[in-house]
Amino acid sequence: MTSTHRATIPVRQLPIQLRPQAGEGRIAFIERLATANFLKPNYLRSYLRDPDSPKTTPSWERLAAVTGRDAAILMEILERKHCVECGEPMPIKNHLTPRRRCSQACRQKSYRRRHPKPSRRSGDVIAVCPQCSSQFVQPAQHGQRRYCSATCTKDALRTRWQRKAAPPTPAVRACRSCEAPISSGPAHKLYCSKECSYWAYMNRRRDRGLPRSVVIAPPRQQPADCPVCGNPLPERRSQSRLTCSASCRMKRYRARRKERLGMTT
Repeated sequence: MTSTHRATIPVRQLPIQLRPQAGEGRIAFIERLATANFLKPNYLRSYLRDPDSPKTTPSWERLAAVTGRDAAILMEILERKHCVECGEPMPIKNHLTPRRRCSQACRQKSYRRRHPKPSRRSGDVIAVCPQCSSQFVQPAQHGQRRYCSATCTKDALRTRWQRKAAPPTPAVRACRSCEAPISSGPAHKLYCSKECSYWAYMNRRRDRGLPRSVVIAPPRQQPADCPVCGNPLPERRSQSRLTCSASCRMKRYRARRKERLGMTT
């Protein structure tokens, strides 16, 4: 059927009529009207469109013709809608479930008016929130509440999670032999240097009465200057050094080797 042929056919009034609801919207009213007259909603919407522009929304003139009402009055009933809480005009949206309130704030006001906050009863306790230090009524029939609101509960949980996620503070450890602080190394480290570990080992053997396989000698003292080049040596706690560099160490090794070879020959 062409658009020119549709324009020549007069619009007929539907046999079953429905009362339009205030603020219902045009699309929702057309769907209710099609269901009551045993028609498909898509067919009725396409029938009510203007023949000159078939892809637009249904026209108010053709909808008024099929319902037998005035187009201006029908538009005012379907499109005008006010919030039942604040009285402000609401935007019309084409949905089957009509909205009676304009915003979430108005819905909360209506809910609080229908469900007022209960007054303080016998057994209720005034508690102090540990998060914000504000007082709130703790009802006896709903169990114990620790915080005054959901915001304080979330803040307290976030604080506990951050405390658990933070790395633990390392404890200051002391050497079991010389009682010097141990600043580095694994957590099971007991001694600050190899000398302290060796002396503790030999003391344990002596306490148990075990024979000593080696002669206990005092720890080697680090000289102040390098015996090869005469440069000052840096002080080291863990291991003593006799030379300042690798070249001096090789020179000292070669000199001692020559002395040993000369003594043997």
